[in-house]
Amino acid sequence: MSNLKINLGTSENRYDRLIRYLTDYIYTVRIENGKAVETHHGPGCFAVTGYTSENYASDPDLWHRMVHNEDKAVVLQRAEQAIQGIDLKPLEHRIIHQDGSIRWVRNSIVLYKDDKGKVISYDGLINDITELKIAEEKTEAKQRQLIQADKMATLGTMISGIAHEVNNPNNFILLNARFLQKVWEDIIPIVREYSQTHDDYSVAGFPANKSNEKIIQSLEGIINGALRIQKITKSLTNFARVDAGELDLPVDINNVISNAVLLTGNLVKNSTDNFSVKCNYEKELPLIKGNAQQLEQVMINLINNACQSLTNKNQKVLIIISIYGQPPVISIRIEDEGVGIEKENLKNIFDPFFTTKRSSGGTGLGLYVSYKIIKDHGGDLTVTSEKGMGTKCEIILPIT
Repeated sequence: MSNLKINLGTSENRYDRLIRYLTDYIYTVRIENGKAVETHHGPGCFAVTGYTSENYASDPDLWHRMVHNEDKAVVLQRAEQAIQGIDLKPLEHRIIHQDGSIRWVRNSIVLYKDDKGKVISYDGLINDITELKIAEEKTEAKQRQLIQADKMATLGTMISGIAHEVNNPNNFILLNARFLQKVWEDIIPIVREYSQTHDDYSVAGFPANKSNEKIIQSLEGIINGALRIQKITKSLTNFARVDAGELDLPVDINNVISNAVLLTGNLVKNSTDNFSVKCNYEKELPLIKGNAQQLEQVMINLINNACQSLTNKNQKVLIIISIYGQPPVISIRIEDEGVGIEKENLKNIFDPFFTTKRSSGGTGLGLYVSYKIIKDHGGDLTVTSEKGMGTKCEIILPIT
């Protein structure tokens, strides 16, 4: 009989050790007549919540006040369901630690019933899963980043294909427009001679003295338009090509900005009537070492952001290129008169996936990627803004 008692005692001690190992702390709720009449929080509660067992004993509402507001309703509902004797699955929810930080816990409820199936108490097994949640969030963020990168790679392939398809008919237009221009140059003397003996001569409703000029302007317009399409498709193809990632190639910043302005031309035109590029340097802008494709990506993103912040076409977007400092650096400022950025959001703008434009398709990767690219080039990217007063972004690049 004594051996049985020893074995039972050993089993109970083993059970207690397992519980302590598997949980960070346990709270117990005693039930009478369908109501919670007493709650006891084990000593481990301090490590998880920052509050002691005495704090909970002296403040009966503390246990639900510390629950995060967004999770409070479901936690209170589960407590009611536990009192009613409903078996519940573990719940992961947030609490506010005594120091103000947010913690994640897994709350598993174990019911204890009398012979009639009436709940007399239940235990809450609490596990602090904050680190696990942080790791999950990082993994999810990385997964979203990979998905976005894959989408961008697919988009790059599509852009290259579309640019190629547009270029073929455009080359046909350009070739024939130049041919017709030469044809018209050969025909002009005949037309002039004919118009001298036929006073009523006209072309497409234009009198003879104006038709020649109008036709020449029209052909030149077609050729210039086709050349612009050719330049845009070439820029698109270059922008979409696979980037080798090299950062030691000679880069002309003026070409980078020109290409970025060209590719964002339609958005700029639809957003503002006051767009300009200003150069504040006397001598020729020196080449830098870097990756032109990556720097174009930064400029396109910053121009897009500036245009999207505007509320009317009278507001300005200004790009200012300067050289200053010792050793000298190249400064590129993109200034807009748009809506600006809230002060509380300004500190987070370079964080991955942070965006205030989620509902309109923002991914929160633009400024994060731009900042990383500039840092990889040995430079810096700063943003100053005030709500309702516009935004100024400055890129600093070393001259090597």
